[in-house]
Amino acid sequence: MTTLIRTAMAMAAATAFQVSHAQQGSGGELGTITVEGSRDASGLHLQESSGTASRLGLSVRETPASVEILQQDTMQQRGARTFSEALRGMAGLSGGGPPSSPTTLSTRGFTSLMYLYDGVRGSGAGVTNRVQDTWNYERIEVLKGPASVLDGEGAIGGVVNFVTKRPDRSNPNKEALLSYGSYGSTRAAFGFGGALGDASAYRLDYSRNDTKVGTIARNGERIDHFTSGLMVDFGGSVKLDLSFDYLREDNQAYWGTPLVPASFATQPTSVVSTPDGRVIDRRLARSNYNVPDDENSSETYWLRARLTGQLDGGWSWRNEFSANKANRVFRNSESAVFVAPASIARDQTLITHDQDFWLNRFDATHKGTLGGMDNRFVVGGEYSETRFGSQRRFSNGSAATANLLRVPVFAPYIAPFNDSLALTTGAGNRTNTTSNVKVASAFVEDAIKPVRGLTLVGGLRHDRTEVDRGIADLNLGSYTRFGTSYRSTSGRIGAVYDITPDSSVYAQYTNATLPVGSLFLLSASNAAFPMSRGKQAEVGFKQSIPEAKLEWTAALYKIELDNVLSRDPNDARNTVNNGRQSSRGVELSAVWRPTREWTLAGNLAALDARYDTLIEVGGVSRVGKTPPNVPERVANLFATYRPEGSKFEYFASLNRTGHMYTDNANEIRINGFTTLDAAVSYRMRNALLTFRVRNLTDKLYATWGGRATSQVLLASRRTFELSARFDF
Repeated sequence: MTTLIRTAMAMAAATAFQVSHAQQGSGGELGTITVEGSRDASGLHLQESSGTASRLGLSVRETPASVEILQQDTMQQRGARTFSEALRGMAGLSGGGPPSSPTTLSTRGFTSLMYLYDGVRGSGAGVTNRVQDTWNYERIEVLKGPASVLDGEGAIGGVVNFVTKRPDRSNPNKEALLSYGSYGSTRAAFGFGGALGDASAYRLDYSRNDTKVGTIARNGERIDHFTSGLMVDFGGSVKLDLSFDYLREDNQAYWGTPLVPASFATQPTSVVSTPDGRVIDRRLARSNYNVPDDENSSETYWLRARLTGQLDGGWSWRNEFSANKANRVFRNSESAVFVAPASIARDQTLITHDQDFWLNRFDATHKGTLGGMDNRFVVGGEYSETRFGSQRRFSNGSAATANLLRVPVFAPYIAPFNDSLALTTGAGNRTNTTSNVKVASAFVEDAIKPVRGLTLVGGLRHDRTEVDRGIADLNLGSYTRFGTSYRSTSGRIGAVYDITPDSSVYAQYTNATLPVGSLFLLSASNAAFPMSRGKQAEVGFKQSIPEAKLEWTAALYKIELDNVLSRDPNDARNTVNNGRQSSRGVELSAVWRPTREWTLAGNLAALDARYDTLIEVGGVSRVGKTPPNVPERVANLFATYRPEGSKFEYFASLNRTGHMYTDNANEIRINGFTTLDAAVSYRMRNALLTFRVRNLTDKLYATWGGRATSQVLLASRRTFELSARFDF
């Protein structure tokens, strides 16, 4: 880490010297430019292009899908410090995830989201996607619904693309951020960039986020994030966009608050409801039963290079190379189960990740006509490889181990992690695993306008995936090696019709594939099953009404997922993958400026998600039940008031999240909740000062299921923050 910081500082100093020297050599001086005014962070960005939804350069309005773009200014205005906070304000997204997979969000009835960085997919999902500060990113784009046709397996609920701040020769700005909040939380960031020589540009950004969730003991996270960009114009239309990023994350982890019998609770709450009367006791709401010497760290290095060029006849080409290396350590007591009369049963887990990933993608695009009709066409292919190693240590379920790890409910002392091998005896509790995943893909996409106002969009992708796994069981002294391969084809067809120049209606059908579990942690039994397959039908409407200063979108959809793991209806001892789940729903988003002083924005998502076929152990059917951690109602409202001629700005946001369940049986219900945030900002010459209150009403609520039958993750209570944003 020290070496990296020194290198980054040296790069920044050298770059600053070169820029300053170039300015002095030209005899020019940069005068002070002051821009007065307020930020306008609203809008649905219907005219902007989204590389997440299409590689054809289509605008959001031209795309036959539900696409949402969240700009950096909007994130700042809403006070979104991390990705999870930013995404929870978008239509239909909710949740947050445990420390092992903190970016696990729910949308459209599924928790399977794919994450891209500057349009390039990472490797896997869940634990491989870590918490990141929003400062380093220009915008976040979300494509709702299955999207394997664009980026391969894993995208059933949707795709999230995080776009970093890029070099810009015409915008040589410098910016910084400082904030201080409740319980000693701090945040500091800076960024600068501009022209470099006659044909290049650079950008450097660094953020440090040290958040203390003081409402729960020993709970917080520290994020160091460095992103950089170098753009070089070689002339003749050939350009290189180079990035080197670094992310370090260290957490004091909180894994959940245990449910207790109502007879034990002296301060019962309405956070959860269960058939057996278990509740969250307010006396335990601040307790953290994780080991005090826990470790939850992640370190990632990422290199990306994008080379583009133009050819004659309307052709352009692009080659993208991406490589990252990540190391992660999770050393915790993850489970907290109440045991009568007054103790907490815990476990111990130690997991490490050593991951190397690289990807290369090439595509060629043509813009012109086909049979006299406007046509855009792209064809390409990509190849990626992931090497993944993991050490996995789990405490066994013996009575001796349970007694050793158990602590009192109101424990003045939580025992530290116990490294004794005696706690990890038994098959599968002490293993070293390796995985090698290779994916080769070919894709094509086309958009044609057969008549005025009508755009037809289609796409096709074929993936060939090879998985090689090795599992060494140190307790049994055994080594197992196995492999499998998958062949999958995904497609999308859609149409957009412009009713007027400012309004359009669309329809689309698309499908996707999803591994049965993680490809990195695939078991020998699951390797025999084909991938799950999803499909979606969607119709929608997008409109701008300039005279009313109103933009709004609506989407209706239905998603079905087949090949879900289930039990054999004729023999519940056997696992098969004939399960099915589905969801159908509606999403609405709008931005309205009724006056020059007021801006109102909001979204609403309502859905019906269920298991259509699912049998669990013992032959118990879950047909008709709602999948875990899926709220069926989510709504957000944002209001901004900027008095005419005033340097003040007032902001408020209201979130309503409906109830959800933590288990397939739907017996543990997390009740719905409503939260309110508020902020007031004051514009100075070069700074924006903001005082913000999160969870203004001090609501006690849970955001995620955690352990399905024993505990839930409580959200942070009311906190305060004072920040200063500087522009130079």
